[in-house]
Amino acid sequence: MLELNGTIIAVIANFLILAWVLNRFFYKPVEEVIEARKRSAAAVIEDAEKRLSEAESLKYEYEDKMKEMEERSREMLKSAASSAKAMQQEIIEEARKEAGFVISAASEEAQALKREVYVSVKASIGTLVCAAAGRLIRKNIDQDSNKALIDEIVSELERSGLN
Repeated sequence: MLELNGTIIAVIANFLILAWVLNRFFYKPVEEVIEARKRSAAAVIEDAEKRLSEAESLKYEYEDKMKEMEERSREMLKSAASSAKAMQQEIIEEARKEAGFVISAASEEAQALKREVYVSVKASIGTLVCAAAGRLIRKNIDQDSNKALIDEIVSELERSGLN
């Protein structure tokens, strides 16, 4: 089978010494560096996940605030529209009242002017009728003279603007 001579024992001893030296000076430091890199990578990943969750939280908060702002702006627009409509109705109503007052005042003024004209015409007609009657009484000569006198009075009435 296998012979045990000094070379095999020396190779085994060298191998064990090499394994111990590599383990002590190479594998352990490399293993520690690898573990440190793993911890560092895990910390970076954890930090990234934390920041991602914070970013998502901020995103949802921002979206909620945007929805709230949109709702507020809609409410403000509705409020402004309703107040504008109310103001419009108020202005229209005020204009109608004012127009009613103006129409009423104009109507009253027209009635007063009509009464003035009526009184003035009545007085003028009374004077003219009295003058015409006086002329007819003084000149009551015949039918043709009476007709001419009436035509003359009517012409005077037309000239004075009292038709």
